[in-house]
Amino acid sequence: MNVSLEKVTDSLKQFLLQDIIIKTDKKILKRGKLKIFQVKQYYINFTLEFNDSIKSYEIPYPFRIHNAEIGAILNYHLSSFIPPKQLNKVKFLDSSSKSKIYDNLVYILPSEEAII
Repeated sequence: MNVSLEKVTDSLKQFLLQDIIIKTDKKILKRGKLKIFQVKQYYINFTLEFNDSIKSYEIPYPFRIHNAEIGAILNYHLSSFIPPKQLNKVKFLDSSSKSKIYDNLVYILPSEEAII
């Protein structure tokens, strides 16, 4: 992975015990108060409280992470991970069961800043 554990942890610490929204450009994936997050092997596990219930949401470790003024941007674009000469070969792979975040950006935003 291209992203260091410390950079991911530092980017997400600012959201602890805050109401957040996890979204892509197209849709909101999850929302709630971030109770805790854990980075285990290839995934980040978020524990969110929403409407008095606590649920876990797991997303893969990003290829890159960027800090923005209003939140964190997790980059899952293939072009940020695969050399340009090999990108066409990867795009021909079977993507019938692809994830919602495949080749997208995921935004972690405070809920009051969610209107972009």
